[in-house]
Order: sequence, then C-alpha cells, then structure tokens
Amino acid sequence: MDTAALQQRSDSDLFTTASRLMTNALEPGANYTQVTRALEALLALTRQGLAGDAGAYAHYQSALLQLHIPGDPRTEPTRRWMASEVYRVEDEFAADLPGFTALPVEAFRQQVDAEIAARSRVNHPMSVHLFQGTPPVQDVRFFLEHHWTRSYNFYSLLAELAFRFEAIEDASVFYRNLYGEAGAETPQRSHPAMLAHLMEYFDIPLAIDFPALHPLEKAYLNNRIRCVRHTDVAWGLALLYAVESVSCVNHRRIYELLQRLDVPEQPSEFHRLHGTQDEIDTEEMWALIAKFASEEGFQRTFMRALKRHFEINKAYFDSLWQQMQAQRLSA
Repeated sequence: MDTAALQQRSDSDLFTTASRLMTNALEPGANYTQVTRALEALLALTRQGLAGDAGAYAHYQSALLQLHIPGDPRTEPTRRWMASEVYRVEDEFAADLPGFTALPVEAFRQQVDAEIAARSRVNHPMSVHLFQGTPPVQDVRFFLEHHWTRSYNFYSLLAELAFRFEAIEDASVFYRNLYGEAGAETPQRSHPAMLAHLMEYFDIPLAIDFPALHPLEKAYLNNRIRCVRHTDVAWGLALLYAVESVSCVNHRRIYELLQRLDVPEQPSEFHRLHGTQDEIDTEEMWALIAKFASEEGFQRTFMRALKRHFEINKAYFDSLWQQMQAQRLSA
C-alpha cells in the first residue's frame, strides 16, 4: 500500500473514531471522561482542518453543526460547552490584521461600510445569473432552498446576541428586531411563517437535512452561530451588521426576480417587506456598535470578524454556484 493510501486510511480511521466518540458523548447519560475524549478528538480535527486538511475541515464542521442544531435538551449544556471549546481553537486561527490602525468612530463606519460594499454578493456570478439574467425555475428553486436554510431561524441569532449584553438598553436593540421577526402581535405573520409560504409555493421541503449539507454551507451556518455566541460581542455585532446592512438590497433583488416569474404576492411578501424595513434595524445596530467602537481592540476584532465572515461567505456561494451549474448539466 502506497503512502497516499496509508494516509487516506489513517484519516478515515481518525474520522470514524471521532464520530464514534461524539456519538457516545452526546448520549444523555454520558460521563465526563466520554465527553472529554470526544472533545479532544474534535479539537484535533479542528486544528487539522483549519491548517488546510479538507477532509478534517469537513468532519469538524459537521460535528460542530451537530452541536449547534437543537437536540436532546438533556445534552444542551454539553453541546454548548464543547462548541465553545471549538470557538477557542477557531480564534487561534482567525487571521490577524497586520498594519491595523484604529479610526475615529465615524471614519470607522465608513471603512466598515466600504468593506461590506466591496464584498457584496451583488457581483457574484450566481447573483448576476439570477438577478440580471433569465434563470430557469430549477435554478431559482435551488437558490431559494438554500436561502431557507440560512434564513428560517435568523431570529435565533438575534436572541443569542441579545443575551451577551448586560444593559437592557443595549439588548433592546435586538429585542425590538425580534418583535418584528415574531410577527409583532400576529404570530401568523412571523417572518419564518411568511418565508415558508414561498417555500411551499416552490414545493421546497421545510425540514432541513443538516447532515446532507455541503461542508462549506455547514461552515457558513456554524460561523454565524459562533459569532453571536462569542463572549466578545464584537464578533456578533460584525456578523449581524454585515447581514442587516445589505438585507434591503438583497431582498429587493429577490422580490424583483419573483415578480418576473409571476409569483403571487402572498408568497412574495417576505421579500417585499424586507426590501424596505431593514434599514431601520441597521441604523439602530450601528448606534449600538458606536458605543463600543472608540476602543482599538473592539475595532480590530470587528474587522477580523468581517474578514472571516466574507471569506466563508465567498467559499459558500462559490460552492452553491458550482452545485447549481452541475445540477443543470445533469438534468
């Protein structure tokens, strides 16, 4: 057996062992030794994956997503603790910003907004195909299926980040946003319920098969959860500001696409609504960011979080574009 084959077998054994240890650790009656052995294996995979091993990266992202998605309530404390230890390793590998210089708050916002504009999805080939071309319905359906995967539980990100703030006036920024996400006084008009109407129109299942997702999609979902759970609020604020500040434009483009496809108003309402209202949420969030942005350490971490978000986001959208093209060719 050659060296490459031996290495492949060794990697396979490592992944199998880590998976078995994780399964045992997430049993409700698991003891401390089982949990720590599984965590040691997961952290080894995390380091190996972040060092460039694609197989280890895929396996650690799968394991982390397993820790993130709802499971047996009795294992919730274990899953959160294990995930938090993974975040510590990810912090070690997060790229620093050589030559970084702190700016006055207003200049800092200009820098942040310029960075977000430069990394906009608008110019991605998949976006150009969908929003400036004449995509077949199967491509639109594929896009919307993954749009549901990353959008259906956005409210949970707001809730997680709200808990990071001790002052109620700071947390209230996210609670006001949550009130709208929940449909205000009408739960039937909650944003997930409204978006579900569009999925049903395109016959897209609402249940998500998380294990079947592409590793880069898992990485995208994991990073969002990691950021809003991070003990340093700069990570969560950067992530949500990056998402909210482009929300109006992105949703408006989707709404216009749905209009061109003659999708009725009720299934389109989620995107019509979000094409106008998110600017208010963005300004409220920046007012909160500005309270912390005079500190150099906050600015540095905020920009590191943006850099990581956009790197993961680009890899994720590149993979979706490749999958969309492959699906079309095989049809």
